[in-house]
Amino acid sequence: MSEPILTEDQRDALQEIANIGMGQAGARLAALLGRFVHLSVPRIRMVDTDTLPSAVRDMLDFTEPVTALRQSFRCDIAGEAISLFDSRSAQHMKFVFRSEEASDEEASNEDMSDAEVLSDVANLIAGACLTGLFEQLEQLPTFTPPRLMGVQLDLEEVLHPSKLPWDRALLLEVNLQTEDGVFGSHLLTLMTAKAVQSLVSALDGFLANL
Repeated sequence: MSEPILTEDQRDALQEIANIGMGQAGARLAALLGRFVHLSVPRIRMVDTDTLPSAVRDMLDFTEPVTALRQSFRCDIAGEAISLFDSRSAQHMKFVFRSEEASDEEASNEDMSDAEVLSDVANLIAGACLTGLFEQLEQLPTFTPPRLMGVQLDLEEVLHPSKLPWDRALLLEVNLQTEDGVFGSHLLTLMTAKAVQSLVSALDGFLANL
């Protein structure tokens, strides 16, 4: 079976609806942070396990080790979402979450770990972005809870072929960053060839209804 390839129209449609999903994620994150969140243009490319680290490295706007969380999503189109955070984000988000709960006498976030905070943030970003995307394709995805892959990891450790049970996938990358640099995150969405076949059909349906 030949590898599914997005046409220019399908790629443009995917980028358009990804932008809408990103807008929802950015709005929720901005409300939480109390800061304007800059959103990148979604980037889309086919990658294999050997070239994925270098492809993602080219997209990142930070070069230091990252904290990474991973979760699966499933509807007619299934895949993996990997959230990457720079070193400043965990500390700032922990402060934000404590401030949000400061008025709640029953809150006990003092012992909330960086990983727990970023799990909540990863779930917010991936959930809003991908739900917003797939709703436009008349799909309602479900998500597994984010799983911590590691703290202060090199990108090659996060994206090592042994951790990725496929040879080739469609990569959709988006970046959310505050202008003052206190928060930065990249969301990597990976869909295998089988999932891309379903995605192509859904995009064709979307385009037919325009």
